[in-house]
Amino acid sequence: MLVSLKWLRDYVDLPDDLDVDDLAHRLTMASAEVEGVHRLGGDWDRDLVTVGRVLAVDPHPNADRLRLATVDFGGAEPQQVVCGAPNLEAGQHIAFAREGARLFDGHSGKPSTLKGSTIRGVESAGMVLSQRELGLSDEHEGILVLPAEAPVGTPLREYLGDVILDVHTWPNRADTMNMVGIAREIAAILGGQVRPPDEAYAEEGPDVAGDVSIVIEANELCERFCATLIEGITVGPSPEWMQVRLRAAGMRPINNVVDVTNYVMLEVGQPLHAYDADLVQGGIVVRLAREGEHLRTLDGVPRELTPEQLLITDDSGPIGLAGVMGGQSTEVSERTTRVLLEAAHWDPTTIRRTSTRLALRSEASSRFERGLSPEFAIHAARRATRLLVEECGGTARAGVVDVYAAPRPAQEASITRRRLDTVIGVSVPAGEVEAILTTLGFELLEADAARAGGGEPRFLVRVPWWRDDIAIPDDLAEEVVRLAGYDRLPETTISGRVPAWEPQPLRDLRDRLRDALVDAGMDEVVTYSLTTDEVLSRVVAPEDLAIIRPMRLRNTLSSDREVLRPTLRHAILEIVERNIRAGIAQIAVFESGRAFIPRREEQPLPDEREVVVGAISGGELDRWGRPTGRALDFFDAKGTIEAAIGAVGVAPDYVPDIEFGLMPGRIARLHVDGEPVGVLGEVDPRTLGQFEIEQPVLLFELDLARLLPRLPARIKAASPPRYPAVEQDLAVVVADEVPAGALQRVIEGSPLVSSARSFDVFRGGRLPEGKKSLAFAIRYQAPDRTLTTEDANREQTKILRRLEREFDAQQRT
Repeated sequence: MLVSLKWLRDYVDLPDDLDVDDLAHRLTMASAEVEGVHRLGGDWDRDLVTVGRVLAVDPHPNADRLRLATVDFGGAEPQQVVCGAPNLEAGQHIAFAREGARLFDGHSGKPSTLKGSTIRGVESAGMVLSQRELGLSDEHEGILVLPAEAPVGTPLREYLGDVILDVHTWPNRADTMNMVGIAREIAAILGGQVRPPDEAYAEEGPDVAGDVSIVIEANELCERFCATLIEGITVGPSPEWMQVRLRAAGMRPINNVVDVTNYVMLEVGQPLHAYDADLVQGGIVVRLAREGEHLRTLDGVPRELTPEQLLITDDSGPIGLAGVMGGQSTEVSERTTRVLLEAAHWDPTTIRRTSTRLALRSEASSRFERGLSPEFAIHAARRATRLLVEECGGTARAGVVDVYAAPRPAQEASITRRRLDTVIGVSVPAGEVEAILTTLGFELLEADAARAGGGEPRFLVRVPWWRDDIAIPDDLAEEVVRLAGYDRLPETTISGRVPAWEPQPLRDLRDRLRDALVDAGMDEVVTYSLTTDEVLSRVVAPEDLAIIRPMRLRNTLSSDREVLRPTLRHAILEIVERNIRAGIAQIAVFESGRAFIPRREEQPLPDEREVVVGAISGGELDRWGRPTGRALDFFDAKGTIEAAIGAVGVAPDYVPDIEFGLMPGRIARLHVDGEPVGVLGEVDPRTLGQFEIEQPVLLFELDLARLLPRLPARIKAASPPRYPAVEQDLAVVVADEVPAGALQRVIEGSPLVSSARSFDVFRGGRLPEGKKSLAFAIRYQAPDRTLTTEDANREQTKILRRLEREFDAQQRT
């Protein structure tokens, strides 16, 4: 929000020698962060840029479109300048610059120095300035006309210059998004008083309630609706003083009616809307949109409405999007003579949802969605009605239509002296506390004194109507400390005991697995916890989805973020698809996150399960990042998962199984100590097709809560082997149903085998039907001697006998 100090002086007294930077610092520390200080007119030369008066306007002897202006600028003699502005007239007070002044070029907008010149044979000794040449705006169609009371000869920087504070207001302080709100804060900081704007106006004619009907059907979304009627107005430009203030606040003047509504919004914080009363058909009804309804908003865009969006309607249909933007059908124009003024209180969540879904952010919606007090509406309606009468030449009908079904009672808040001192950390004297609260608009009902009946001393206050953010005792403590000054808090060291370390084994397991997967060459990703039923149906069986019934958000901001995910598989496949589309040759990604499984109805919060899901796809790359021509397969994924689980001290067994979304025959359930802890398999092509993936993808999932109890109580350490190993490969033919893991356990049971891993499976060729070949890389190593090839051959013969005896395995030659 841009705050003009000139405008601010209407509501609070500021010292003549005000240190702006100090004020900005104090405002930041106490109320709202000042992100910047802009000095408007600070570059205007005091002697060369002044207020002038046009004494005469004569034709240019050599140019039809140019004229000669004689200007009194406060010097010894008037000066004659050449001017082409169409709005130049004798008697006007204008901004005048003489030779040598630093201005902005009216055509390029770049800084330049004004030089004397001869234009079509006539010498021009200065310039009558437009807003663009002063840097006020891009307006260059005509000169800047000042009010008639502007004193001739006064330096323009003193008359028109200003200091603008760029203030960032906090989301819970909607009351500070206006000039009066900032004035209240500054008055409290400086110890002054606030002068609220005048709301009184003359009322004429019958009561407005006889002509204006307001019906609120959505009472829970529209708490209050105020309306006034102003007749006999003339639409035209707003007065220059108002335009100057609007520009200083970053808004473009439009016409006097619209400018009044914007001015009052900036002044008191309540957005308003003006309707052409003659275009409103029948009574006003506030309701939710109906299926298929449309509205063309003031920006000329036709909007398709949905049933959760709140509307202002008349007998013809929608005429405004509540709290966001009005409709074109009732827009104020030059033909308007009667204005119906709206000031209402809307549900913040509804306004936020509507503006977000329609991508239609406005000054009004940004204020409503923060939550305004309903009391703002009546004050703004009266203030705007007064200005419309003054600046548009109209008359206001008697009364205000004020539909307010359940007025809010005045709120009270209290805090005990003990709680105040505890929260703040320093004792602020009672008199200072009372002064701070009173200055901020709180009505003191009970001071710091013992209550009747022996109650603990407390401060009891009535909360001002504009402060909806005050609800609990600690809110009052914050009010006191921010004005008393945070610098009063004593500097102390941390007291008390350092909290004892508490083990978090699940978190530690998750972090160890993440590190291990990264070490194995995978990339970690983070995805949204929200998705849709349609996406979940691709990776979860329909019957399982019906049982799980994922938790649904009530106030979702996006149609593709509606339910909490009970699995991460869909998210990892979406990441794979994006990487394939980006041309990534080798994809190895994983996510460690939470799956949300609803509990029974009596337990509102879901079971948040820690899982790790990963996917591998694409082709193998060599050490230099070049494709080898081999596609990544089941065994690449198996090696990755074994490396990760092995890093935490366990070795999984692989049990054939079936799983929705994975290919039968290419899936294994991971078991540790006989308990399932995860799954590994190749994704079914039909599932991949729903994600627009056309290449094989291997997917794995680990349930950390199931894996945690299977971790070894202690990690065993061993000395590095002193003697070299002998490595040999062994290929055996076994029945198709024999798992490789069973053979590997027998091989590793040999006292001379330090490790064994399967690296190939083969079916077909000359192998009988129902048979497969499994190949293992075996590492032989003894702790007390160097093994020879003969030693390894003898041990391999023993291993073959065991495999033949237990699995009817035959060595493949």
